[in-house]
Amino acid sequence: MKTGYKATYNFTCRGCIFEIGKSYELMSKPKMCEHGFHYCVNPKDVLNYYPIKHDFRLLEIEDVGTSITHEDKSVTNKLRVIREIPKEEYYQLFGIVNNESTITLKSGFWFKNKYDERNNKIYYESEDGYWIKREYDENNNEIYNISSNGYWLKSLYNENNICLKRESNYI
Repeated sequence: MKTGYKATYNFTCRGCIFEIGKSYELMSKPKMCEHGFHYCVNPKDVLNYYPIKHDFRLLEIEDVGTSITHEDKSVTNKLRVIREIPKEEYYQLFGIVNNESTITLKSGFWFKNKYDERNNKIYYESEDGYWIKREYDENNNEIYNISSNGYWLKSLYNENNICLKRESNYI
């Protein structure tokens, strides 16, 4: 039995809705990236698979089944959700200070992210000089982004958060 961290958006991953204190089980053996409940032992590793967005939720889980681990990711056929980790705590676990983080991959490549108060990623920059700036509406819909290569995208949403129109200068 080991503990780990499962990232979700609004407690949902691959069609399964997770609840605190509940256990989930699949009858078949897990298979990495295909079948099972995926998680990471190191909390920061979840960012390799789930970027932080406004509906990001980090769960502390207990692996109580048959599991397989490959590099920074594990998969199991049975887990129990221990708790949701609050934003302030996962920001600390991820090294996010003043809504900014720098992530360095094993290869040495680094990138920076900046978030607004609603967890929307408003800025991205990588060591190669590439950057993206984003703007969001009050419903957390991305309405504008522009990148260092000159590409821009504008989106218009209705009151039901349905995208009505997109325009860009991308050919």
